[in-house]
Amino acid sequence: MKVFIHTDLEGICSFYDWAEADIPTSRGIAYTKEILTQEVNAAIEGICSVEPEAIIVVEDGHLGGYGGPNILAEKLHRQAELVNGRYHRHLSTIDSSFDLAMLVGAHSMAGTACGQMNHTFSKETIYNVLLNGEPVGEIGVCAALAGYYGIPLAMVAGDYWAVKEAEQLLGNVQTAAVKKGLNSFCAQNLHPEAARDLIREAAQEAVTNKHLFKPYSLQGRIEVQIDYFHTELADEAERKNNAIRVGSRSVMYEGDDVRQLFSHCF
Repeated sequence: MKVFIHTDLEGICSFYDWAEADIPTSRGIAYTKEILTQEVNAAIEGICSVEPEAIIVVEDGHLGGYGGPNILAEKLHRQAELVNGRYHRHLSTIDSSFDLAMLVGAHSMAGTACGQMNHTFSKETIYNVLLNGEPVGEIGVCAALAGYYGIPLAMVAGDYWAVKEAEQLLGNVQTAAVKKGLNSFCAQNLHPEAARDLIREAAQEAVTNKHLFKPYSLQGRIEVQIDYFHTELADEAERKNNAIRVGSRSVMYEGDDVRQLFSHCF
């Protein structure tokens, strides 16, 4: 058994605002990184309870981080291997050797009402992403990249609105909602221990029932449309990546290789 865990930060329990890293009276981003690492460990514990010899690769997917890596390597479960650093893309080291993919710390797509810190890759540049005409967020992109290799996205842990997004997109997926966004910067959170219990159980169920999950595979001609906040961003995409201009602030990429298409976009 081989499992790929992609992580993000906004969807973890108790994290509510990007500004928390800069608020002098808060516990700061160090506390948030601790919570993230514990939630990842809970997923690993769930996997190992079913497959003690599982090979597990964890990707620190909150690219750039806050002054360094987001996952505390020295506190990560010893059975996991860690992918981190700058300039790598989502699911950068996944391949067809993996059996399942999982997300921890997932947030909802840009424009989701009540979604905690909702955005799609960038809160400053990207307004919307359409995959074959349907709006998707980072969950959809991860599912499609895993699906490219025939790997199902079997478990998603994060904000309530993120897991609902995953369920709507994938249908059959194990989920763990560790908080429920009340608006962009406020949420009702589970106790961190209860959140970890939920993640552990979801990962355990995902591995136990691995045969029930299907890859999110896109066949034939694929269209990825990016709607930006500003026209100059569409100008740049058109100039640098030979994107097709489909609106004053929108570009499209077409092809049959979703991995290659996404490499131009994000």
